[in-house]
Amino acid sequence: MVGLLTSDTFQLLCLLESLQAETLDGPRVRESQEEIAELFHVSKGKLNPLMQSLVASGCIRKYRARSGYQVTPLGSQVISHIGKLERLEAAQQAPTGKAG
Repeated sequence: MVGLLTSDTFQLLCLLESLQAETLDGPRVRESQEEIAELFHVSKGKLNPLMQSLVASGCIRKYRARSGYQVTPLGSQVISHIGKLERLEAAQQAPTGKAG
């Protein structure tokens, strides 16, 4: 799970969540790997290991063969928790505005 903290993997997870569209069977990413690679501005060769890492960690799953992906509840929780950590870090780094 620690690998999810890498910028590329986390940014890809966020992209996948933003690409999810509601279907009769629930939300899913309909874009192909080629389309995802283009949107993520990487080659398909660079994208594949990132996608495999997200699948192995349980953050995304294949949605039927050749029909896209789904961000799992775990993946959504990872995005939420890392977002909270980023906000906490930003708040700690923000100037307090007090003159001293």
